[in-house]
Amino acid sequence: MLAALIFTPLVRSIALKTGFVDKPGERKIHEREIAYGGGIAVVLAMLVTLLLGLPMARGFFSFPKMTEDLSTPVLIVLALGSLGALVLGLIDDKYHLRPRSKLIVQFILASAAVAGGVRITALIGDFWYMRVLTVFWIVLITNSFNLLDNMDGLCAGVVAISASMLGLVALQSGQWTYCLILAALAGACLGFLRYNRSPASIFLGDAGSLFVGFVMACFTVLVTYFRYGRGGDEHSHLAVGIPVLILAIPLYDTLSVIVIRIREGRPIMRGDTSHFSHRLVDLGMTRRQAVTTIHLACLAICLPATVLGQLSEAAGFMIIGQCVLVLTIVAMLEHAGRSRAVRENAAANKLIGKEEVQTIANKDIPILNKSEEKQN
Repeated sequence: MLAALIFTPLVRSIALKTGFVDKPGERKIHEREIAYGGGIAVVLAMLVTLLLGLPMARGFFSFPKMTEDLSTPVLIVLALGSLGALVLGLIDDKYHLRPRSKLIVQFILASAAVAGGVRITALIGDFWYMRVLTVFWIVLITNSFNLLDNMDGLCAGVVAISASMLGLVALQSGQWTYCLILAALAGACLGFLRYNRSPASIFLGDAGSLFVGFVMACFTVLVTYFRYGRGGDEHSHLAVGIPVLILAIPLYDTLSVIVIRIREGRPIMRGDTSHFSHRLVDLGMTRRQAVTTIHLACLAICLPATVLGQLSEAAGFMIIGQCVLVLTIVAMLEHAGRSRAVRENAAANKLIGKEEVQTIANKDIPILNKSEEKQN
């Protein structure tokens, strides 16, 4: 967090001087140029923290299996894939790539991660169809965080919460290296949030959102949720659902946006203002209130998810039911807000139409017949 507090203003200053900025435009809520490069600040903060923190953790605290974890090819593949996601986002921020091109590169990066050992087994095993599932999972989660970055402070805050909770689960499993990396990610996002909350002075950009999305996607696969014990199962089988609950908010935002776009006949991959946060604003909230509400909803779902594997099957189903109820309440509230916004827009359009008719009548403009109207 301290490293991010130092690096973020430096990166912001360089971005403003070099013109690496997000300019105002359609679907943009800001009225001035805002610096890109937040993802670079997060990455730098993580690198400094890990270069200092991991050797200290190994040398002074003697965490078990720390050395073995650090030497695995999986972490090397993860680092290279995360760097690839960062570079892809930087190019997109600068040159605005086509969604299809971005998607192809994401599938390549996800496939490389799976080939390097990042694979979902989920009590089934390391079969080819599980590897295919892992590729689609990584691409889905990467894009979910990319789509979630639609309002000041939203994505960074959700990553800080999700990474913290996932790190706690890794700690419970004795995966010290993963825990410390996730803690570094959470701290970096918290420090960056100081400059990214509304009104933001720097954005994560696609570089930052794709980076954090790729890292979160891979670590939800790498962290162990279920272990077999000598006298039976130590954890509940429901523990395999922990990553879904921890990432429930990004997944809900992505899936709900896709449903809305399909229902309204709009292209799935074209951006709009139908996201979770926008629907809360339609309910009457300010942007800062909407972001805070989403952060609290994320925390309300993630906290109980961390103990899911330590409970009985019956208690585990109660935790899952509670998380579903939280999302249901949110969905009902935002649906009411969206319905109200639609009614208000319809009423406003109807009123404007009446005023135009009245204006035409007052100006005594002759009414054209159909052939004249078509010609005009």
